[in-house]
Amino acid sequence: MEKFQLVNIVELLRTHYGSDIEVQKQHADILTGPGEHYGSIILKVDLELKINGVLQILNLVAKKIPVNELLQKAFDVQVTFKKEAFAYTITIPTLLDFQKEFGFPEDKLINFFPKCYGYRYNLEGTNEHIDQNGALLLENLKTVGYETVDRLVGFDLESSMVILKNLARFHAVPLALKLLRPEVFKEKVLPGLVKHKGAEQLGEEVGKVFHGTIMSTALKCEELKPYLSRLQKVVDYYETHLLIDRPPPSEEYGTVTHCDVWTSNIMVLKNSNGVATKLKLLDLQLTNYSSPIRDLIFFMFTSVQNDILLENLDCLIEYYHENFVDTLKYFDIDLEPYSWKNFNEELENVAPDEVYHILVMLKIIYSQRGKVTNTLDNFQISDWIRPDLLGEDHKRKLKNTVLTLASKNWI
Repeated sequence: MEKFQLVNIVELLRTHYGSDIEVQKQHADILTGPGEHYGSIILKVDLELKINGVLQILNLVAKKIPVNELLQKAFDVQVTFKKEAFAYTITIPTLLDFQKEFGFPEDKLINFFPKCYGYRYNLEGTNEHIDQNGALLLENLKTVGYETVDRLVGFDLESSMVILKNLARFHAVPLALKLLRPEVFKEKVLPGLVKHKGAEQLGEEVGKVFHGTIMSTALKCEELKPYLSRLQKVVDYYETHLLIDRPPPSEEYGTVTHCDVWTSNIMVLKNSNGVATKLKLLDLQLTNYSSPIRDLIFFMFTSVQNDILLENLDCLIEYYHENFVDTLKYFDIDLEPYSWKNFNEELENVAPDEVYHILVMLKIIYSQRGKVTNTLDNFQISDWIRPDLLGEDHKRKLKNTVLTLASKNWI
């Protein structure tokens, strides 16, 4: 556990609380199990502190870069860690201030991110290299009732609507900032959206397995035979084109996109009846400047329960659009580019280009639970490419996803 400890936490917390702080007790544990999270080491950190002489209990989560060099390379941590720190400390406060300036009520603020208690890249205090002492401190949402859902099941209708309502606001607010305050957007938002490299750095073997999984699984599904040639075209294209290099968004729709909105990165708070009422959006490492359609489509097809999506796809898209436009109305900008007609044109232009991202991520999201036993420091490439990682859950999800995408002519 030593390599997963958080040292000199006092200095880190002083950026939030000031100088009069003393740690009485500190305990840290790994928060996620093997096969559930790769891009960061996530620690549960429980503290007893004296702040200005008053004893306080603080329950935090600390995000650190992976120990394993392969994972550091796959997630381009020297770039993505900085992106996430910038998002929490610069971009989100800027967007919230912007909303308040335009009179948003409290319940419509994009205040659905964990509270940030500070970050550092290393113990030397430099802004260059991020090492194993780098850390991003966030509130532990589990201690205040938030929970994740089973990635193999997905979100129910009520939870999906809460998520889409807030996702629409997450996209609309920075879009309005770009249109009304382009210099602020350039200074306070764009630095957190720089391009990063990805798993393509791990070599051809990994890419071929991920590409091949789509077709090998589809070939096992009798219902997908009419769509195999279409699927093959999608896979063939992305064998030579990187996801990160997809076409830039239109000026009208280009905004902050999360690029990884699935069950693992969303926590919900439920009322006494078990109905989701609030959410928290996590992991801002992979954010990009793109079309909001990408997040919308990716979330629905990776993380909404299959039967719910099949019965409510069009309604969920309309619900997202309704909240997207409702948010933009506060800013007194021209709404014509965001009419239902123009929104659908954007949808039809962008959705087909998000298909491969969806299909390739199903391999990660719907891998069989418990098959990966290596801890993060012992990660092997085989933890991603072994054929026994996939089973009926993946086959069923890929089949239903392809059939629904094909029904919309997005494949």
